[in-house]
Amino acid sequence: MEKNILIAGKDIPFCSDFAQQLLLSGCNVVAAGKTDSPESSIPSEVKAVSWNKSSAISARSVIIQAETLHNFADDAILYFDAPQFAAQFGSLTSDSCAPAADAMILGYQYLTIELLNRIEQHKAKSRIIFLLKTCPTTAETSRSASLKKTVSSPANAIVAAAEASFATFAENIAAATEESQYASVLLVTGDSQNETMQNDRTLAKWLSGYIDALDAKKDAQKSSSWIKAGAKAPAGFALFRQ
Repeated sequence: MEKNILIAGKDIPFCSDFAQQLLLSGCNVVAAGKTDSPESSIPSEVKAVSWNKSSAISARSVIIQAETLHNFADDAILYFDAPQFAAQFGSLTSDSCAPAADAMILGYQYLTIELLNRIEQHKAKSRIIFLLKTCPTTAETSRSASLKKTVSSPANAIVAAAEASFATFAENIAAATEESQYASVLLVTGDSQNETMQNDRTLAKWLSGYIDALDAKKDAQKSSSWIKAGAKAPAGFALFRQ
């Protein structure tokens, strides 16, 4: 069945490969973020909506814009790409604190809360997917000679703290929605060594199959536990369809 999917957190044009694969999987895709990137940076079929991560009003607007384009979202994917953030916020300065907090903490929280409110308003089932790609931190690389050689941009204190915040926030949202009639949460994680996580197209293909499997399994139980990217789909469904 054709799905309406909202992607947020990993901005245009960085989400291009991920969005393209979801399109190939038969989804209608809306990507939230900065919309001043060249049009050629994303597939033309992907609809881009503007998102000011420091604003709760903008978070609400993202959802309404997405609904205008493709109706109510079946799935909202909140993608925290720590390696990308580590490269983006590599400077440990006071000037970087506020924009980093907006991009890596506040925006996700505003959007999640607005999504939950909208789901309850619609009284229609919808899923929020917290997708966390982790990154070795400065502390971890300082203790590991192998990481020092392989990780060019470890997560500094600001990014590491934001990653931990995202994970804790996601886990608690999952726990809070366990009894919800309409909202459900899926927690997915993996580090940069995870084979599925290494390529956004591979990740999107796996994720699309996995959520289709969940939808096909009528008695699927809600969970506040993280699953590893690439995990086997629930029984009774072929993960990769031809």
